[in-house]
Amino acid sequence: MPERSALTQGVQIGVESTPGTSVAANKSLNSVGIGPAIKVDMQRFLPMGQKYASIITPGKEWVEADLEGVGTYSELIYLLSSLLVSTAGVQQAATTAYKWTFAPASKSEDTVKTFTVEAGGAIRAHKFSYGLVTEIEMDINRDGISISGAMLGQRLTDNITLTASPTAIEEKPILPTDIDVFLDSSSGALGTTKLTRVLNCNIKIGDRFNPVWVLNTANNSFVAHVEAEPSAQITLLLEADSSGMGILTNMRAGTTQFLRMKATSPDLAGAAIPYSVAWDSAIKVSDVGDFSDEDGVFAIEWTFDIVHDATWGKALTVDVINKQITL
Repeated sequence: MPERSALTQGVQIGVESTPGTSVAANKSLNSVGIGPAIKVDMQRFLPMGQKYASIITPGKEWVEADLEGVGTYSELIYLLSSLLVSTAGVQQAATTAYKWTFAPASKSEDTVKTFTVEAGGAIRAHKFSYGLVTEIEMDINRDGISISGAMLGQRLTDNITLTASPTAIEEKPILPTDIDVFLDSSSGALGTTKLTRVLNCNIKIGDRFNPVWVLNTANNSFVAHVEAEPSAQITLLLEADSSGMGILTNMRAGTTQFLRMKATSPDLAGAAIPYSVAWDSAIKVSDVGDFSDEDGVFAIEWTFDIVHDATWGKALTVDVINKQITL
């Protein structure tokens, strides 16, 4: 039998109807890798007067998975449906374009999607259920749009047979030349004032969910999830010109601003409707970095917390337009 090659370890997912109830992983991901790792909380007992432990027993067992890849118009909706809120695509003007709007609540629980994740190859594979995205980071600059993050899952099932013939999701990458960043003083003006000297934009939401552990012989891993206080930040590396330094006044006043990161593809998802992503957030400055030399450009980095705005009625919303009818 051939050795198990690291090169041939693929990943595929299935959307669960009930969190934790395994389904066929019938979709293959082309832009995001999921690397599962077994996690276990072992209880160790060392008797008095003895040098070495006599009892080591397993307690909690679960999966943590790293996410890593590139941004695409088609696969981003899978991550956002699990991290932010479950939604459905709305057909645009009887075309092949569908708009997915993710607007998580600020004051109530969100319903999100979970996945069955299968990973491996023909020689050996494994899977986990209740795959829940807990963190996403998008790093955006002229080199590309990178995606990283984390996923939580119930304990690993080893030595499975991969679901045969998974459907490949359309490949439609977000290009650096698709990106614009806007910063405005009101939600009604979102997308009006373009920042023309953005060197890097980083969007990160993490610590989204915690697992729920109970004493019940019917459950060999966590049974549910509960929302936690998320970390939600955006950083902008800007040239320290009049526009980049203009944020200083808002920092000193504690003013809420409204940021839009907009990606617009030259390719059409439907008649006259391009593939696009619009990430809108209410933000306040929470930190400022040192001045720096960025390839000869004198720059400054501003860190913003994503905040709830009472007038807007939310903290953030993300619109994605693609050709995906459903997850």
